[in-house]
Amino acid sequence: MIPLLLLSLSSPSFSILRDPAGFHSGPIDLSSTKTGYKGYKYQEEFLSGVPIDHFAFTTNQTFSLRYFFNDEHFQCQKTILFYTGNEGKLEGFAENTGFMWDIAPEFEAAVIFAEHRFYGKSQPFGNDSYSSIDKLGFLSSEQALADFAFLIEHLKTKRIKCAQHSSVIAFGGSYGGMLSAWMRIKYPHLVQGAIAASAPVFWFFDSGIEEDIYDRIVTRTATSSGCELKAVTSGFEAISNLGKTDNGRDFLNKLFVLEEKSSLIKPEDTNFLKAFIKEVFESIVMVDYPYPTSFLSPLPGWPVKLACSFLKNVSKNDEDAARSLFNVVNLYYNYTGSTPSFCANPDVCSGAFAALGDPLGWPWQTCTEMVMPLCSSGYPNDFFWKDCPYTEKTAIDYCTKTFGSIGFTRGILRPKWATRNYGINSFPTATNIVFSNGFLDPWSGGGWSKENKKEGSLIGIIIEEGAHHYDLRGTHSNDTQEIKDVRDMERGYIKDWVKEYETKWKEEKKKWKESKENATRSFH
Repeated sequence: MIPLLLLSLSSPSFSILRDPAGFHSGPIDLSSTKTGYKGYKYQEEFLSGVPIDHFAFTTNQTFSLRYFFNDEHFQCQKTILFYTGNEGKLEGFAENTGFMWDIAPEFEAAVIFAEHRFYGKSQPFGNDSYSSIDKLGFLSSEQALADFAFLIEHLKTKRIKCAQHSSVIAFGGSYGGMLSAWMRIKYPHLVQGAIAASAPVFWFFDSGIEEDIYDRIVTRTATSSGCELKAVTSGFEAISNLGKTDNGRDFLNKLFVLEEKSSLIKPEDTNFLKAFIKEVFESIVMVDYPYPTSFLSPLPGWPVKLACSFLKNVSKNDEDAARSLFNVVNLYYNYTGSTPSFCANPDVCSGAFAALGDPLGWPWQTCTEMVMPLCSSGYPNDFFWKDCPYTEKTAIDYCTKTFGSIGFTRGILRPKWATRNYGINSFPTATNIVFSNGFLDPWSGGGWSKENKKEGSLIGIIIEEGAHHYDLRGTHSNDTQEIKDVRDMERGYIKDWVKEYETKWKEEKKKWKESKENATRSFH
């Protein structure tokens, strides 16, 4: 469920957020064996013959699905740890899901990261994959889950020696967490359990989601870290005021070091600058970890606290108020001092989106099945300006503007399909899923539960000092005691699921053996 390190492709009234872990900006190594920058080793492999359409019998078109493979710790019939890739290049997920790598020796497990179709190198139609709705129509969560099922069968029967009876545990964060949960729900015979971190599984119209909850949690997290609500809102008011005059716009252009192509020329241009700043707040809260991290740009530990040090008091004039917001932007994009200027207008800053990889993939999904209401209710509920309510028309206007040239029409938007397909606000038949959410993370507003909860073998965990899928990150010396305890809990649940599966398999094996012996005696 972050253009340049922004989470969203946005206008002042429409926002499409993405997972920062998918924003791998470095070059993709074409060699078959890789060592990630954190020392994680994996082979890059491709599974050919994956059906482009798993659900119709009118075509036999196939493509090659990329996945990362590591079996250095695998022992016969032991576990396969399987990451359900989400909306980005696979490298980012492999590098930022250290928990899987950390527990692989303990479970004598193979580690697999599967890429989501239409992202990274898993392009069903090559360079033409995004050229028309006839092709993009095959980009969906349901098709991706079927890809993963196809890959799991391949791994167990062909690729991994002695894995035919191995248990499979799915992992995912954000949209990937939704996929891991849905994988367990849809394919329980293939996946024995799932760790669904920061998964907004109930962020849909039918689920009763509070449409302004994202920005309310952004504001809650920031104010608890020292931000003064009025200091932020007055900063946005100051930008609007300064934008009304030539001198004011000149001041803002220089203050924010805006590239010439995104300079503020007329008063309404402050709208894209404010949206640019808003995205910084929405992004930095997601990555509020207790130690330095780097997705597309480096950030210090507990970055929200540092950002809020600029916003503890209401400024006395518009210039100082705007300067306080600039300090937050500069922290987020230029912490190391290596970014000389900023491009704030998404209509002209195409380079900002290029680093994300497949920048139109996730917007397409939000224009078809992942229709997730997001808007701001404004002061005093959040830092921003009121653009609620979020309606289907809001989505249709954006989607027509973005995809109308390749054939998008109103009928393609299906805001109720995800809940009809997976569940509205409960999973009554599901088992063996951990839904973990960070209290600091805005996506927690659409999680399975907003409190610690247990329903059968469905587990809801709230991490009080947790940002976006913090529990999936690798062990760090500055980890909180809370996250250490949460990971221990998750290890325990995985052990239970594996034991449950192995016990069942042994019983079935015993019954099969006894049945065979009885048949032999009857024959004689």
